[in-house]
Amino acid sequence: MPSDPIAPIWLVLPLALIALVVQAGYLIALKELPKGFMPPSRKRIRTASGWMSMFAIPLSAYGFGFATMDEPGMFAIIWIVVIGLISGILMLAGLDAVNTMRLHRKAKRQLTQDFRDALGIDGDRDEEHDGRSS
Repeated sequence: MPSDPIAPIWLVLPLALIALVVQAGYLIALKELPKGFMPPSRKRIRTASGWMSMFAIPLSAYGFGFATMDEPGMFAIIWIVVIGLISGILMLAGLDAVNTMRLHRKAKRQLTQDFRDALGIDGDRDEEHDGRSS
């Protein structure tokens, strides 16, 4: 008894094609950003994530629309690779979130320092400025 793929090819292929075009457009737009528009660390993380998505989309389309249990080894390999790529994309998303928090702290520190410089406040706290007296 032959088994069928998970989803029909007429549904999988157009969706995969649309996703690939959108992802390719995102990667092109990311590459064409003016220098200084996005921090380089964020750009590197998002570029890596985008390329991983470019590999995951056709592999998952193959897994949904073509792979069957008639070839269990190929079916398992395709889905293991897809799960690995999606896990990598999720890890990069977490790394991007941590990097964003790091960039926020750095920008906040810089703004605080700029504000102190503009007001002429010394960075060292002494008794006159911290409200305590001995």
